[in-house]
Amino acid sequence: MAKGSRTDLVDNRYVVRISTPGKSGLVDLAAVLLGDTGTVRTDDDFVFFNNPTAPGVALTADDSISVDLAMIPGDVHRILVTAGTEAQNTNFGAVQGLSVEVAGSSQQFRFAPPDLTTETVLQVVALYRRGPGWRIDAIGQGYSQGLAALAIEHGIAVDEPGAPEAAAPSPQHTQAAAAPAPPAQPPATSAPPVQPPAASAISFDKVKVALTKDSPSQIAKIDLRKAQGDTNWVLTVGLEWDGRGATYDNNGNVTKYGSGDLDVYFFCRNEVTNDYVVISGDKGHQGSLKEWPFMHHYGDSKGPGKGNKPATEQVRVIPNENGDLLVNIYQSVDNGGGAIDKFGRPRVAIRYGRAGKGGLPDADADEILVYVGNSKNSFWATVAHIDVQDGVLTVDGETRYSRIGSEKMPGLDSNSAWVRSPSDGPKGRSKKANKGLGLNKYSGKCPT
Repeated sequence: MAKGSRTDLVDNRYVVRISTPGKSGLVDLAAVLLGDTGTVRTDDDFVFFNNPTAPGVALTADDSISVDLAMIPGDVHRILVTAGTEAQNTNFGAVQGLSVEVAGSSQQFRFAPPDLTTETVLQVVALYRRGPGWRIDAIGQGYSQGLAALAIEHGIAVDEPGAPEAAAPSPQHTQAAAAPAPPAQPPATSAPPVQPPAASAISFDKVKVALTKDSPSQIAKIDLRKAQGDTNWVLTVGLEWDGRGATYDNNGNVTKYGSGDLDVYFFCRNEVTNDYVVISGDKGHQGSLKEWPFMHHYGDSKGPGKGNKPATEQVRVIPNENGDLLVNIYQSVDNGGGAIDKFGRPRVAIRYGRAGKGGLPDADADEILVYVGNSKNSFWATVAHIDVQDGVLTVDGETRYSRIGSEKMPGLDSNSAWVRSPSDGPKGRSKKANKGLGLNKYSGKCPT
């Protein structure tokens, strides 16, 4: 397994074992059972040497943990396996050749977390619910803040006599966690955990992120749980562009909007059935907020909007965790050839906030802008891959292009991986010649 990869699980029982060739006893394993809020239900959900068992999870040795998925309570959504070196007064940089093995009766995985140096805590893997089944996430994310800070983030209060004061009150959550939220980890040399102070793993930080091809990371996140059940919060995803021939002043502000149409297609994959459906401004394919994929397209844009504002095509989305969303742009046939990013800074805009004027997120909403990466003559560009997991929306903003000259729309396969030319996938075509329908099909099965 590579770091960040996710795979469906088919067995009921797995053993997670950490290996350190040449010398044993360098690392202690633990596990945390997490509910849908990303926190433990009680302290008993923290499995470590002083509390070696929980329903379906058991610490079988310092370096191994068994998980029986059939015995996991229904309100547990994730089992996070963590490792620590604090008990040995060292860090993971001193642990050479570390690897992780996850073994079931018919599946075996091996994972070597890369580039560990000063970290003393490691999120190893997570087993998490996905629809009716389970998946495994190879996390391999190390942290140097210490066990206590990470435990607190998951609702566990750790009493550590003599511990540095900074270790305890540090819920470090600037952006909602990428794979799972940062781990709860065993206090290997500490006293048993005491009753948690109802700490929350929800990030209430305001998100204002712009991703370009030069950004150090192409990943950004919004914690959707911050609405705390308020149904007045709205999520929209769309494409904005200033038009061909748009002009700008020295500060990058638009002085003149251009014309030119981009066609935006939202490719949605059902992670349980592997069905896909495409939502667009095309006639009869605008989608509905009442049925999967729970989104509605506001309509096709032909150029600058009212008040000489950017052209916009967007959908309103009711977030759900049974699918992935690709934002695809098509600019062939009717528009002719040429680079997509010549359409006046095309960018995907993801906004989340309380409903304001017109029912859209207000001016204080969280916002992630993803700009098209570079100049290509491909007809299709995928500008964003959006997924919701455990209440956290994650955007992969790496721009990817179709094959030069290919009319096939990019999509996702049955493992949620981007596919440049899916077999039997939709193809782009002239709307003028096909009664306003820019694709030859709008639904089907994702390829295996």
